[in-house]
Amino acid sequence: MIYLLRDDLFGEERLAELRERVGSPDAQSLNVTVLDGQRLSVAELRSAADALPFLGERRLVIVRRLFGATAQADSTPDTAAPRRGSRVDAEREQAFLSYFPLLPPTTDLVLVEDQDFRADHPVAKAIAAMGGEVAFSAAPRWDQLARWIERRVQQKGGRITRAAAQELSSFPIDDLRQLDLILDSLVTYADGQPIGPHDVHALVHLSHEVDVFDLVDAVGAKDRRAALEAYRRLLAENVSPIYLLVMLTRQVRLLLLAHEARERNEDVARSLKIHPRVAQKITQQARAFGVERCLAAYRRLAAVDEAIKMGEADEELAVELLLLELTES
Repeated sequence: MIYLLRDDLFGEERLAELRERVGSPDAQSLNVTVLDGQRLSVAELRSAADALPFLGERRLVIVRRLFGATAQADSTPDTAAPRRGSRVDAEREQAFLSYFPLLPPTTDLVLVEDQDFRADHPVAKAIAAMGGEVAFSAAPRWDQLARWIERRVQQKGGRITRAAAQELSSFPIDDLRQLDLILDSLVTYADGQPIGPHDVHALVHLSHEVDVFDLVDAVGAKDRRAALEAYRRLLAENVSPIYLLVMLTRQVRLLLLAHEARERNEDVARSLKIHPRVAQKITQQARAFGVERCLAAYRRLAAVDEAIKMGEADEELAVELLLLELTES
C-alpha cells in the first residue's frame, strides 16, 4: 500500500498510526526504514522496499520529500534533486511511479511531502489511481481556528473558554504542530480546570511566540547578539531546537508569501488566511528581510532541517550556527 501525506500535523498523526501497525518499538526498529527522498534513487528504494519483514508481518518504508523538492543552492549536481518542472525531474518522477506497482504486498510505502504539496499534483493523482491513500487534510482557516482549538482541547481531555481559544487563534502560528504542542502544555497546566486567557498569557504569550518574533526581528536586523539571546531564552524554557527551526521556517515562508501578495496588490491577511494583527507584523518583517534574503534563509533552514533529521548534525548546535550565519554582516 502507498500512502501520500503532507509534512504537517495531520500527516504526522497518520504516520504515527502506520508506525503503530508495525508493532512495538522493537519491531519498528527492525522493520521501519526512513529515507531521504531528495537523494534517493529507484534502485535504493527497491532495495529497502523489497526486503522481507524481519520477525514480523510488514515493513514500513518512509520517504521524505521525494517529489516536488527543489535543489539546495549549495548541493552538487550529483546529489541535488532536480528542480521541479524540468525534463530530468519529470523522468525521475516517472521512474518512481513505474516502480510503485511492483511494491511487494508486505511493504507499506509512505511518502511525506512538504506542506505546499497539492492534492492536484500529477504524482498525487497517479498514486490515487493506483489505489493508494492520498491523505491531505485541510487546515482550518484563521477565522475557523478558534473552533478547531476548542475541539482539539476536548479531544485531549481538557476544556477551554471561547475567549482563550480566540486569543490563541490570533497568535503567529502557521504550522498546527506548534499549536498542538502549546495545547498539550495548556491542558497539563490547567489540570482539569477550563483554560482561560490568563493561562494563555502566563504559559504562551509572554514566552515562546514573542521570543520567536523577537528572534526573527533580530535576524532581519542582523543583530547577532539579540538573536542569540532570544534563542537561549527559548532553550532555557525547554523549547526544542527542532520546534524553533520549524517556527523559523514557517516564519520565513510567510515572509515570502507576504512579498508575493504585495506584488499582486493583495491584502496580506486575506491572501495568507491569517489574523490581521499577525499579517501586520509579517508585512513589517518582510520589508526588513527582502525577497533574496528570504530565499537564501529558506534554503539554509531546509538544509539544516535535513541534516538534523538524517542525524548528520547536533540540533542545538546546528540551529545556533545557522543563526550566526543568518546574522553575518
